[in-house]
This record gives sequence, structure tokens and C-alpha cells, in this order.
Amino acid sequence: MITRFKKIVSLCLFSVLVAGVWSVPASQAQEPKKEYKFVFIVKSMQFPFFLNMIDGAEEAVKLFPNISLKSIGPETPYSVEEQIQLVEQAITDGVDAILIAPADSKAIVPAIEKANKAGILVATPNTKAYGGDVLTWTGVDNYQVGYDLGIALCEAIKGKGNVLLIEGTPGNSTSEERVEGYKDAFKKYPDITLLDSQPADFNREKGMVLMENWLQKYKQIDAVGSINKDMTMGAVEAAKLVGREKEMAWVTFDVDNDALDALENGDILVTGAQNERSQIALAISSCYLALNGFKIPPVQQIRLSLVYKDDVPLYREK
Repeated sequence: MITRFKKIVSLCLFSVLVAGVWSVPASQAQEPKKEYKFVFIVKSMQFPFFLNMIDGAEEAVKLFPNISLKSIGPETPYSVEEQIQLVEQAITDGVDAILIAPADSKAIVPAIEKANKAGILVATPNTKAYGGDVLTWTGVDNYQVGYDLGIALCEAIKGKGNVLLIEGTPGNSTSEERVEGYKDAFKKYPDITLLDSQPADFNREKGMVLMENWLQKYKQIDAVGSINKDMTMGAVEAAKLVGREKEMAWVTFDVDNDALDALENGDILVTGAQNERSQIALAISSCYLALNGFKIPPVQQIRLSLVYKDDVPLYREK
């Protein structure tokens, strides 16, 4: 079981990358000569998940005295149009590296190509881009996320029953891959009926509205799967308002105090940890290495962990 990120990735990587600090006497070690400017563009400045990624980025960058980091995101959550504008501004500002979690994996490509033409490194922590020259993607195998959560859901109801699936945003790689994994897991259980699968744009309020509609439409719901915690918590709230939350198993993804409280209270059965702080730390270190002549793998996967009620103490902030 992987505990939540503090400084694990940074400590194991930087013995390689900080210009021989551990391999030469302190008197011979030289201060870095070049100052680097990095910008980190998230999908939303309102959602706890991305605020946690930003916190991880700011912690990781402290290990690089010659990197300055600016963390920004769209005013409208998941606005790819605003993300494109932020990329264009970063190009104008002459940054050395752009780290971006695309709100739309396809629509962001022209902006990445502009950065490529300007000679700026691009890395995509958490979410893939469907084009452009990307140095590296760092994250969990999102198909496996959906598949493992789908299996956990089916097993929770003994492989038989009516299930619903809450999707993220159409065109977003994390959503599409997790949904595919869920649906493939469902296919392994012939007595599982997928009643419906609809997007709620990773948004708590939209998850609530979607669930309100489903509760009116479907009289028997045995389990609800979702690809992120915010949508799940909105759906749970909708079910609580009509007293139906206990009739179904709830399976979701991402870990924060909200999700841990829900596990402890029995509101959800299982969630998944993708160690998002490690994702951005690995992306930052990769850009630094590349700028100093090192070759970087284009895909860097981080281990997925399923988190049940008994695991909550492992994930609580100390």
C-alpha cells in the first residue's frame, strides 16, 4: 500500500538529478547557473484534487533552488478555452516548461503545438494529451482504475444487480479511459445490468442533479460507480435526500478528507488513490532532467491503490 505523498518521489529521484551533489565534496559542488521558469496549469482552481496537486508541486519545487514555479488554472473549472489562453500567456512569458493537466485531451493539442514551436517543454501530469510533442505523461493507468473499481463494485453486490456509472467530461482522457475500464469489468459479470452511464463533468452539483434524475427513473439501483469523488458525493447527497443511499454500494475514485470521512461513515464502499502529488513532482523533475540533457521516458505510471474503510488511517494527514 502506498501512503500519501510527502517527499517520497523527490528524495528518490534527486540523488540522480541535482548535478552531483551527493557524488562530490560540498566544496566542489557548484550552484546551478541557469534559472528556470515553470508554469503548472490545472483544470480547476476550485476543486480539492487540483489544489492538492498544486500543494505537491510547491513542495517538490523547493528541492530545486533554480526553478521558479507558477501554478494557475481557469476561472471556469475545466475550461479548455481558458487553459489555451494560459498556455499562450506562458509562451509569451518565455517559460522553460509548461506542465498541464488538459481539460480536453484533444482540444488542447494546438496550444501544445504552439509551445513546441516556441521550444518550450510540455509535460502532462494526470491527464494525457492526444497530440503535440509531450515530453512525458505521469499518472495512473486510468483504464486500470476503471477496471479495478468496476470489479470491486460487482463483487460488492455478488456479481448481480442494476448499476449506474457517472462519467466525467467527454473528450477527457482520464474520463474516457476509466469509463472503458468500468464497462469492461461489467462485461465479466453476465448478471450485472448497466442501467445508464452519463457524464457529470467531474462536478459535485452536476453529480447531484444526475442522481436526482436517476432516482426518479430507476426503482432498483444496487450500485453506483463513478470516476471521481466529487461527482459521487453529490450523488450520495441526492440519494440521502430521499432516503435511498443505503440501498446501493458506492464506488468512486480519489482520496481527500471528504472521501475519507465518507468511507468512515459508510457512505461509500471504496475509493482509489492515485497519488496526485507524486504525479506533479515526477513531472517537474522530468522537465528539469530534460533541460539538463537527460532522456525521459514518455510514459511514467504511478501505482494505483484501492482504499477501504480499514485503510483510512494510512491516508489521514499526520
